[in-house]
Amino acid sequence: MKSKVHHFIRNTLLMMMAAVTLTACNGKFLSYKRTTVAQKEHRIPLQEGDMQGVWKANELLLNYHCQRTSGTLKISGTVKLAGGFGQGFSSIHRLVAQLLFLDNQGVILQDSVLFSAESDRAVDMTPMNFERTFRIPLETASISFSYDGMLIDGNSTIVLIGNFPS
Repeated sequence: MKSKVHHFIRNTLLMMMAAVTLTACNGKFLSYKRTTVAQKEHRIPLQEGDMQGVWKANELLLNYHCQRTSGTLKISGTVKLAGGFGQGFSSIHRLVAQLLFLDNQGVILQDSVLFSAESDRAVDMTPMNFERTFRIPLETASISFSYDGMLIDGNSTIVLIGNFPS
């Protein structure tokens, strides 16, 4: 009897650990979906045809060119560290820029990775280019961006950067 209980507990724990591990590896678990981008100046109205612009946050500058056609958005451009972040750090440990699709209230319908840099990429390799095509979720009225990452200075100090929907 005691052996059956131990097997049950062990198997239950193993299944729970497997579920946690699989969930942690799934990028969509850490999603901004249903979060609201409250600041209207961070929302970029999505229109048919071509559009381009610059999206700037404290640490990042994102130049973009979009082309919207029947349910898809082709977007290309560059990501560049802004201000002293481009000169004060030696490498990018991790940097992820995301494209956010918003409804007319600024609620995030979908977030998609636009650009990703990893493995201690040298900061002087910026600007970093991207070109992606996404399906546009129904009810999309505008887009926005977010980013997060870790930069390393010459003393191996890691600094977290990020701009999250608010």
